[in-house]
Amino acid sequence: MEQVVISIKTDPLKDPEPSCVALQIGINLLLGVVPVDNTFVSVTPADSVILFPTIEGVELINPDNQINKRKKPKPVCDTPAGENTASLAGLLQTFVDLEGSKVVICPLCASSRGITEPTQGTMGNAEEIHNLFLFADKVIDF
Repeated sequence: MEQVVISIKTDPLKDPEPSCVALQIGINLLLGVVPVDNTFVSVTPADSVILFPTIEGVELINPDNQINKRKKPKPVCDTPAGENTASLAGLLQTFVDLEGSKVVICPLCASSRGITEPTQGTMGNAEEIHNLFLFADKVIDF
């Protein structure tokens, strides 16, 4: 069982690029094929990719900010083709819809920012977060 944890600590409202890259890596890690030079290449997917928003990264799942409401401008991400077409909310939804994905939120970080009902994922507890990192095969930090 290959478990990857991706930790996002950067506020996506101030700098969306780390969240964009983290989500795109998370998505690709769960896919069986990835695009390379106008073709698709078979790869071995991870069994589990857990997104762990922490510190200011919890803004990604805050239902009251411009990422998740109909406010403009929405943060967008560069796609591999160089087009600013992927919204952070859309990338997060794509990630969540993939088998093997999970979002575990730092409850202390969310609580200190007034987030009680995240748009995606669940608040982690001490045991879950302990095991998350203890048994992770890889941890990627943004």
